[in-house]
Amino acid sequence: MIFPGQTWIDRIAGMRATKKLFFRMFQYSLPDANMNEKVLDQFHESISRHRDELQHWLKEGADQKAVFSGNASVPDVLALIEEFRSLLEQIGDKSFGTCTVCQGEVELDRLEQDCTTTICLGCYTEEQLRDLERDLELAARVQDQLLPGFFPSIPGINFAVRHQSAQVVGGDYHDFVTLKNGQQGFVIGDVMGKGLAASMLMSNLQASLRILGPDYENLDKLFSHLNQLFRFNLKLIRFISLFIGAIDASARKLSYCNAGHHSPVLWRSDLGLMTRLDPTALAIGLIAKPEFRTETIEVDTGDLLVLYTDGLTEARDRRNQEFGEERLSDFIRQNYDLSAEEFTGRLWNTVKEFSDHHHDDTTLLVLKFV
Repeated sequence: MIFPGQTWIDRIAGMRATKKLFFRMFQYSLPDANMNEKVLDQFHESISRHRDELQHWLKEGADQKAVFSGNASVPDVLALIEEFRSLLEQIGDKSFGTCTVCQGEVELDRLEQDCTTTICLGCYTEEQLRDLERDLELAARVQDQLLPGFFPSIPGINFAVRHQSAQVVGGDYHDFVTLKNGQQGFVIGDVMGKGLAASMLMSNLQASLRILGPDYENLDKLFSHLNQLFRFNLKLIRFISLFIGAIDASARKLSYCNAGHHSPVLWRSDLGLMTRLDPTALAIGLIAKPEFRTETIEVDTGDLLVLYTDGLTEARDRRNQEFGEERLSDFIRQNYDLSAEEFTGRLWNTVKEFSDHHHDDTTLLVLKFV
């Protein structure tokens, strides 16, 4: 596991010794897509970016404490750069993602979690697969314990939530945190990807927020700290979209920072219209020093705030049509007067009826101002 504060270089030192552990971290499922040109381009872009960053550190003599930590050394960095070079060559000759045992395709999900994976699950022994299953069952129990089992008590605000992972575990995240100024914060996020690796990163994010939250009252500064912690901990082609809201119940104000997450929908009862709380920054992990901006809005009795991850709007029916933003907006217009729990339950059932099975992790968090 890569904990906040570690870097790519921390991973290098124990890379060889922990290879078997990485295999046991991977989810096992059928690949979601073939290795087409678009997917190869994504891998090429991400691997090239990490290679260039390491080369830049070596050339410019970067902060030794931040980069060459633990038992890592310049040869370790050069070895990883060489591994990246080899991967880029494999992408170029279309051999990337080929199982070295059967010459078939390695599952795309697992390549997204570790691009150095070279064995498909079809070549695993029954004993190895049983080990994976036991690990996933344990991870599912742990993740259930990590998600909040209660709602904060805030006068004038009711909460409701629904959550479902596409597989045994997932990368969706919701939580409640207390900030330095005493305001109650609520969180929804989405780690790009599914399965055990995404859930492990989600648990790291949760721990970081619960530790850092009480030290910050400005959301933009909190996000900047999170970006510093996680930027070099994210595996290839992975990032975190994250929305944090902070409620000032006495002033009936809501402050929020949205780092690349789907825009929550606020139904304004006095105006009879919807407002979207659009992103105020890029997702966590994309660039070194993004500008995070906090917005503050007023809320009133009867207002309804709907937060969700992409599994909700991207749920598909048998004709491969998405539930989509328009259907969500129509549902809100027709049901905004329900309580938070009634609204959440009815919307959840509507999406389940629309799509007979979940292809992605799905989280729905609803606040009703009463």
